[in-house]
Amino acid sequence: MILFESEADPTEWFPLPLHWTDNERDQDEMVKWSVICTEIVHQRHKRWWRRPKRLAIADHFLQLAEAHPIPNVPAHQAFVYSGDPGRVPQPFYALTAQSEGKDQDTELHIMVQAAGDHPVRRPDVSDFRSDRLGRGLRCLRYFGDNGEYGSLNYGWWSEEHEVYATVRTVSTELDWLTANLGIFDDFARSIWLNPNPE
Repeated sequence: MILFESEADPTEWFPLPLHWTDNERDQDEMVKWSVICTEIVHQRHKRWWRRPKRLAIADHFLQLAEAHPIPNVPAHQAFVYSGDPGRVPQPFYALTAQSEGKDQDTELHIMVQAAGDHPVRRPDVSDFRSDRLGRGLRCLRYFGDNGEYGSLNYGWWSEEHEVYATVRTVSTELDWLTANLGIFDDFARSIWLNPNPE
């Protein structure tokens, strides 16, 4: 199995396990994970953050853990961005896929959700280069009645592993999503594929 690895700041980006269930042991693991993430966020921000609400942050992490995996969101892995402690952490979903035999450009557009009909507004699609994964695409897709929601999608074809790799997130706050594109671009560029995880 190929794993997504990242060199992103580990005090802002957390791997979100997707294998937990409703059993008691997994519930305990979810609580432990949320407490660890909360403590890291607290330590990072305590100098300027006047009243850190550990319980509220831990609850945000726990709710994310309990909500995943989401059946209609395909993902092999997930990462959570928690660079802004005043917000609910933002999940990013990572997925690899085999080629279906179409030309590479067409399949890459499908992977970043830039293909097909877009009734609200045409997506913003641009070339996106990563030192680790090479040339890819970034697509900001709009949806909702007035295009007030957005999904941010990154995708690459890996010649080395002969798979497509994609990372995506969805937000109901389009302004926040676009204001933080630089942070999310840096995260996407920090990713590489590891075919031999320990």
